[in-house]
Amino acid sequence: MGKIKIESATGAKIFIDGKGYGTIKKEHKDYEVDNGPHEIYAKSAWCGSQKININSTDDKIVILTLSSFKNEGLVKAIFMALAGLLVFTKNLIFGIIAGIVFLYPLYYLTIGKDKYLELEEQK
Repeated sequence: MGKIKIESATGAKIFIDGKGYGTIKKEHKDYEVDNGPHEIYAKSAWCGSQKININSTDDKIVILTLSSFKNEGLVKAIFMALAGLLVFTKNLIFGIIAGIVFLYPLYYLTIGKDKYLELEEQK
């Protein structure tokens, strides 16, 4: 039996070969799988990750990392700062820029929904 270890920075449901293996939170979790090739992906609500293929063997632990979309924390911080500036200064330009910044995560919630979560194999 092979072992897959997922180090998660966000909550999601884990799927291995199309079968649900439960939910992972912000934690490390191990999964026992048969030796051979496997397709793994994660889903959170309607959003998910790309599907990745791994090969499991007895002598190797496959380590995967799961996180939200790139620069999520930075985008949230910039959006909140611009929204705060809009409220306190009443300058419309901050609202326009905040709207543009909001388009970045909006992509991951619509067209890029299968890229919202990042599942990557550690080499």
